[in-house]
Amino acid sequence: MSVERLREEYDLTLDDLRWYLSNSIADSLLSQREQPEQIVRRIWSGKLEDELYDMEERFLRSLQDELDRGLLDEGSVREHFERARMLKMRR
Repeated sequence: MSVERLREEYDLTLDDLRWYLSNSIADSLLSQREQPEQIVRRIWSGKLEDELYDMEERFLRSLQDELDRGLLDEGSVREHFERARMLKMRR
């Protein structure tokens, strides 16, 4: 199964995936609000910048790689894409 074909099935653009991934990163940052120094270190160290750079393309490559290696099944990929589709609808 091709991740790209599933992405098309769910009618998701790269921009939709960027929104989904941005939402996940925001959730991660907000979960650390009790530890602001960890947020600052994440930003200061460049880790956040690295996470943002080509995040949608790296996400798709990672999904395809894990699918090919048998670490993920089609259902797991569909769960990601369904969440992305739901966020797209709310945007």
